[in-house]
Amino acid sequence: MIDMWEIIVAVLLVVALYFWYKYRSLKKDFEEKVRRSSLVLSGKYMEKSVPFLETFPYDAHDMRWLGDPIDFVIFDGSSKGDVDQIVFCEVKTGKSTLSNVQRKIKELIENKKVKWEEFRVK
Repeated sequence: MIDMWEIIVAVLLVVALYFWYKYRSLKKDFEEKVRRSSLVLSGKYMEKSVPFLETFPYDAHDMRWLGDPIDFVIFDGSSKGDVDQIVFCEVKTGKSTLSNVQRKIKELIENKKVKWEEFRVK
């Protein structure tokens, strides 16, 4: 016959296994969040440092950082007093891709659906 101690030991073992499983699951989720967060932070750092890379083709003084939904608007030549072109620039690292909104903005720019508007306050 099963006595009370065997039942208590079995229940404690089941509870211990449950908590061990939950701990492992929570630890894995936490580690994934930390990994993603570090990727985002390194991407943000890279966005801000791109204008100072030797290989970057634009003058850092011509750039204005927006951050969202795109990273930079570049007024190419403005630091020399003569703007040649306006460039919308999104910086990506690793395997990251354009968001849906960024893809739409890219499409609008490529289809020349960009306009100038002047708003006067009276």
